[in-house]
Amino acid sequence: MIVCGIDEAGRGSVIGPLVVLGISIPEKDVSLLKDIGVRDSKSLSRKAREKLYQKILSLNVNVYEVVLDASEVDRYLRRRSGPSINALEANATAEIIRNLRPDVAYIDSPDVKPARYAERILAMLDYSPRIVCEHKADSRYEVVAAASILAKVRRDGMLTKLSEVYGDLGSGYSSDKRTIEFLVRCLRDKGEVPSCVRRGWKTVDKLLQAKLYGFGKE
Repeated sequence: MIVCGIDEAGRGSVIGPLVVLGISIPEKDVSLLKDIGVRDSKSLSRKAREKLYQKILSLNVNVYEVVLDASEVDRYLRRRSGPSINALEANATAEIIRNLRPDVAYIDSPDVKPARYAERILAMLDYSPRIVCEHKADSRYEVVAAASILAKVRRDGMLTKLSEVYGDLGSGYSSDKRTIEFLVRCLRDKGEVPSCVRRGWKTVDKLLQAKLYGFGKE
């Protein structure tokens, strides 16, 4: 039997893509993930995730990822009359399952109602795998934790490439002072933000308003 874990990285980021990634592995080999140290990616340093990335890929696994750029994320925002980020992530999750063809898929649910999210995904599939959709699935199932690790490492690499083009943009999250400084710098120097920025985010709206008033200058 083949099992699959699916998770994302970058959902709440103001800069960079949303990466949704799935990893499939024979059920008999799932214990190997725990043996190599796979656990909730939030408890791991970036260096630890990068080491585990290579170890995970050395196992008998298949990986499929969907990379959604900033403009695609913006298009799905409800505040921009889009369907919702949950709908976007569900579409990506269904694409992953259709390609990996697991017997069981473990999914970290972004929906407050995991059963509703599972039904949404099943409706987009051409077969009927077992769907286990839960909150904090990455802390309960090693196969989801592995997907989370791979997604974060992949996205980190994409952010590194963006920083080579645009300069230091921090982690891409609005809680990061370097990210806010990057956005302010773009607006001050060029009057706009680059295409890697999610323009529909409230963070950007607030900065655009601040720009109109000189970023709070007296």
